[in-house]
Amino acid sequence: MTVKLPVAAADLRRRSAMLFLVGLTALVLAACTPVKPYIPEASQIPFGQGRIWQIDGGGPQPSYVFAVYDLRDKRALVLPEKAEAAFEDAETLVLEGVIDPYIQAELYEADNLELADDQTLEELIGARSFGTLKWHMRQSQLAPNNKTKPWVMWYYLGGANFGFFDYDSYIDNRADKSQTLWLEDRAVETGKRVVSLQSEQELFDVYDKMPLDQQADMLRVRVDSYRDRTTQVPKMKLYLDGDLARLHALWHEYLGWLQPATAQTLDNRRINDRNAVMVERMLPLMQEQSSFVALGALHLPGEEGILNLLEQRGFTVRPLL
Repeated sequence: MTVKLPVAAADLRRRSAMLFLVGLTALVLAACTPVKPYIPEASQIPFGQGRIWQIDGGGPQPSYVFAVYDLRDKRALVLPEKAEAAFEDAETLVLEGVIDPYIQAELYEADNLELADDQTLEELIGARSFGTLKWHMRQSQLAPNNKTKPWVMWYYLGGANFGFFDYDSYIDNRADKSQTLWLEDRAVETGKRVVSLQSEQELFDVYDKMPLDQQADMLRVRVDSYRDRTTQVPKMKLYLDGDLARLHALWHEYLGWLQPATAQTLDNRRINDRNAVMVERMLPLMQEQSSFVALGALHLPGEEGILNLLEQRGFTVRPLL
């Protein structure tokens, strides 16, 4: 059984419905040339190391919080022994979002992805950046739609990867499905309850409700620095090593490229605000049944991370890996 609950805006990493409008997936790979791998300095933050934690105090049985990283990498489709045991023991799988193809199709209609009235993408990001965007897209025999919202173009130029790519994941270890979808399929096959902490509308709104000038800032930075900052980072290796502190540092390094107001809005909408709401909505689920809560790795570490928020609520958060 799948239960859908509303929650705050969330990541749009599985939004392939936009491909009909912008078709940039091939561009992201074809236009990128691997460079020397970059490893950020680890930030000193709470819960910066690990992949799975046992949560006690929320119900008669322990629950678990597991870090996922949806890069469609086959290495992520093998759970560590302790995570596998926790997944098997849990009665409920809790995910950030479960995709409803019918609702998704309605949200991702072309009209919802286009600018209103007489606004154009070129006016928002400037003639120079729009010209650079056209040049990049021509490499894959594409042309930008001048009515497309800036965040849509930003997303398909790799913006959701915050300017860094993991070529090992994209090429050598490419999987057919993401880790989250793989977990969902396994849960359904074994009769577990699957609960979504996000509605389709909230998934869509995470970037769509950002002010247009901030969307434009995100796209302008992505386009103008496309070659300089398309840096190879072994993100999947960092994830597999449980090095959430470095992933957190990488995210904040990217935020530093943006205007301060844009960075603050993006950080809040994508991470911080969602963390607070997800914790509220996790609690009754963990009180009801033992739950395996699988959330994006960037949501777990830090002062405003979900694990620290749970600890502040009086839960015992114990690392298992």
